[in-house]
Amino acid sequence: MLSYQNVFKRARALTLACALSLTVTAAGPVAAYADGADAADAAPAAGATPAADAVAESPFAHIGAFADEIKEYVGSVADAATERAAEEERAERRQAVVDTGMDLRGVPYVYGGTTPSGFDCSGFTRWVYDQALGIDLPRTAAEQSALGESVSMDALLPGDLLFWGSGSGVYHVAIYAGDGEYLHASSGKGRVVRQTMEYFVPDFARRLVS
Repeated sequence: MLSYQNVFKRARALTLACALSLTVTAAGPVAAYADGADAADAAPAAGATPAADAVAESPFAHIGAFADEIKEYVGSVADAATERAAEEERAERRQAVVDTGMDLRGVPYVYGGTTPSGFDCSGFTRWVYDQALGIDLPRTAAEQSALGESVSMDALLPGDLLFWGSGSGVYHVAIYAGDGEYLHASSGKGRVVRQTMEYFVPDFARRLVS
């Protein structure tokens, strides 16, 4: 993983390398000009303007533009690193939801249950999100279905909530676990299980970690 410290170390090293390169490049022409100063003063070329020539040939003439390029490059690297770090954090949070749910497999299904002594579907998702991320979900599946952002079924990520039904008629909720499977408190199985989406296909999904 590319950390902020590594990014800034690389950026600093790049800047120092560029500065060193400029110094080395500048040293040659400046030294040559100094060594030949007496001869130039003694026999200036006809119509020459030494001061103007020195400015035109100065290796520092484009330092400002070069410095701007360095700043733009370093800024783009830092922006990319920031986005990568944010996405890694989101992925870790999503996985924390799945891991917490996986640890609850086998807990019995209890209608109205909201604790590891027994869960119904929304009690299960509510407990998992609270334990994994500290997010307090509403009590019912219908209320939970109004949270987060809508996500298409072909773009699911671990931790997304899956729902069956629509509107106030939403009657079941589960947690997408990845690989076409989800975790839920199943009344049919009588416990918290991980099952394939082919077994019981959800109608829509919502994303809370984005």
